[in-house]
Amino acid sequence: MKNNSYKRLMKKTPWVQCPTIDSVQQLLTTIPVTNYTRGSGKATERLDYLESLYRVWVKDIIDLSDFTHCYFVNGVTDAINQWVATETRTWQYLHGDYEYANMIGGDGYSVSKINPEQLLYISNPACETGNFISLDNIDNPVILDCAYIGSTDIKTITPPKNTEQVWFSFSKGWGLIGQRSGLVFTKEPHRSLHIMKAVEGWNYTSVETSIAIVENYDIDTVYNQYKQRQQEACAELDITPSDCFFIANSTHPEYSKRRRANEIARLDLSTILQDK
Repeated sequence: MKNNSYKRLMKKTPWVQCPTIDSVQQLLTTIPVTNYTRGSGKATERLDYLESLYRVWVKDIIDLSDFTHCYFVNGVTDAINQWVATETRTWQYLHGDYEYANMIGGDGYSVSKINPEQLLYISNPACETGNFISLDNIDNPVILDCAYIGSTDIKTITPPKNTEQVWFSFSKGWGLIGQRSGLVFTKEPHRSLHIMKAVEGWNYTSVETSIAIVENYDIDTVYNQYKQRQQEACAELDITPSDCFFIANSTHPEYSKRRRANEIARLDLSTILQDK
């Protein structure tokens, strides 16, 4: 491994991303551009099929039985856009967590300790490190971002009892950043997405891409494919592997610019893994 050059990349790169997965790239070539006459019900039929598959696919990590509504979105970014655009309450997020929602507007603020009186946006696996975190003893209303599921081993997430929404992405685990595919599950009808679902207003081709992923991969397939490479790279570079296969963490001062919280730097391994 080109140790020094990779260290320079990790110091320089402010974001993390999944490497391009060859088998996924090949799968994409088999998915035709899909269009239906809106209102025909065919798009809804395919989305309902995806929902039924996904609930079973992810059940060993998170049980979605209480979340009876499902919506297709253009990745978790769109889930955030729709939430921020319709949220009227003050909300909080932990320092080091994903900041996009607070960057685009709304009444949000960063905290080092959860305020039990206010709505909480939180990611699990955590954006800060890519690691699973405990959500025990959280009584707040919660917006739960599970974008990193698909890039990890199977570990159980128990949503806090007052969780209102759970979000998922097909970008992180399968290198599908350009496909803009994600799912939102809610307990109550979503203020904006429910309206769009009634008129079949989503990307039909991206639904087919998502179906193909679920039908051709287990939820931990890509993690198992890359975990040994991740561990070898981290051992050689003296950094700590994350629960997410393309992320590492370090408290070493040389990565200080990549620190997000608690003196921990979140480091991108995608270039290293891609080079194998």
